[in-house]
Amino acid sequence: MRENKIVKACNFYVSEWHLFAALLPYLKEELEKKNEIVIISQDNLEKGIKELVERINIKFENSKGLNEIMWLNKEFVLEIREDVKPLNLVIQGTIQFIEEVNNYLKENMINIYREVRIIDCYEIYDSNTMLYNILDKHEYVFNTGGMHDKNDIFPEYRKAKVSAH
Repeated sequence: MRENKIVKACNFYVSEWHLFAALLPYLKEELEKKNEIVIISQDNLEKGIKELVERINIKFENSKGLNEIMWLNKEFVLEIREDVKPLNLVIQGTIQFIEEVNNYLKENMINIYREVRIIDCYEIYDSNTMLYNILDKHEYVFNTGGMHDKNDIFPEYRKAKVSAH
C-alpha cells in the first residue's frame, strides 16, 4: 500500500486583497508545474482574484491562467480521481466551514492522492485563543513569503505552548 503525504498549512488574512497577494505567487507557481489546484471558498473568491489579476496584468505561462483552477463554493461536490500529481487545496471561510471541508476531505478524498497540500485560509477577527487553536491543527503557516514553520512566524505560540506544560 502506498503512503499518502498530507501537508497542512494555515493562512491568516485581514482582507480578500491581502489573501490574494499571498495566494497569487503560489497559484502561479503550482500552475506552471501543472499541479492540480482546487479552491473551495465560502465567500466565492473567484471573481475577486481574477479581477485583481486583470487589473495588475499578471501573465501566466499556462494557457488558461486561473481558469485551470477548479473553483468551488460552499455547495461543492468534488470528483474523486486518482492522480500522481500533487493536489493543492485552498480552503477559505469561517473556522466551522474550514473544519467541515477538512472532515469531508479526510473521509472522502485524501487517500486517493499521493500528495495533498491543504492551505486553510482564515480571516483574522478574534483573539490569540482562536489563532493558537488553529495553529495547533497545522504544521506550517502560508503567507506572501510561502510556507514557513509556524513557530518561526509566531514565536509567541511556542512560548505559550511551553508555558502551558
